[in-house]
Amino acid sequence: MKINNKDLKIFVLGMVALFTIQTVYDWKQVKEDITRGWNDGSNQSIK
Repeated sequence: MKINNKDLKIFVLGMVALFTIQTVYDWKQVKEDITRGWNDGSNQSIK
């Protein structure tokens, strides 16, 4: 079985679509996770 360029594009497009749908559907949790990650990262770089 050979993986061609078309298969790769469809796979990437599907992953982007799933990520977008999940982000929109659960925006409150995504926003909290981004904020927590940002704060944890900035606190860690100071030490």
